[in-house]
Amino acid sequence: MGGSVRSSAGRGPGADATTLATRRVDGLLALSVVADGRSRPAAVQLARLSGRLQLAGVWWREPPLTGPPADDLPGLLEALGSESSPAVAGLIADARMLTDLSGMSAGFRTVQGSSVRLAVCGSGPFPQPWPGRLAELRDALGGRLALPPAASAGPCQDAGERPDADQPAAASTPAVFVPVRPDRELDAAVSEAAAAAAGRPVLVEVAVSVGRTSAEASARVDGEELFALIGHPRAQGLFGTLEECQAAAARLLHAGATELVCYLPRSHDLPDVLAQLRAISIGAGALRPGDPPSAPPPPPQGWGGRRPRAS
Repeated sequence: MGGSVRSSAGRGPGADATTLATRRVDGLLALSVVADGRSRPAAVQLARLSGRLQLAGVWWREPPLTGPPADDLPGLLEALGSESSPAVAGLIADARMLTDLSGMSAGFRTVQGSSVRLAVCGSGPFPQPWPGRLAELRDALGGRLALPPAASAGPCQDAGERPDADQPAAASTPAVFVPVRPDRELDAAVSEAAAAAAGRPVLVEVAVSVGRTSAEASARVDGEELFALIGHPRAQGLFGTLEECQAAAARLLHAGATELVCYLPRSHDLPDVLAQLRAISIGAGALRPGDPPSAPPPPPQGWGGRRPRAS
């Protein structure tokens, strides 16, 4: 969930919480994207482009914020995982869906050889302790599970139990997931989640509108029903030019975010938007809050300017 300065050798099908935590220590920021529920073909295209650009992954949120729910959720995740490789497919699910998802635990183990991730949003009720097949789901996902801050201490500990000695540590210490909300104080939410995570990965849902100019970014926001639901990207994520979005991403990185889970506007130039998204990830790792963006490179010799008239 990485677009980063490094190559994809350190991530891919086996990417897990440990990998993401290492990125955080190294000052790198992963960016992933959420597929829009309004069009399945567009979701597959988004997955394909995400893999080519080496973003961290592609997510499906169920139920979607916009558009109809998936009529075949396992099949959709299979398609997203296949098209996004080596990026990782993931599911963002309301906590009330956990019981339904428990029946799919075997299917969550692999999708076309890539590990599936699950992030839980909503207010619950979150099952404590994990009963029956829900425990199978937790174990199947291992470190690829992200929970809201209130439940992030780990279901086993909350239930007064101790994880088994041979159980992977990541399975009992899931990542922290910060869902998007229109009334959220973004910086405070990230800082609080980072404190609760105590070194574990922090995944943050954000709204994103980036453009070559601020006017282009604004035009992408206007009339976008998705942002009417989750809030304006200026307050709930990344907004403006590439340099402005890099600075905002750097601020969230230094507040404790490991990965930004990005909601994008519907756009006819999706490849360009995704390319800028990857550039945001690269630039964010080189900036510190308050630092100006790096100076642009000089133009090639003889490019632009006035030329002397021939005598």
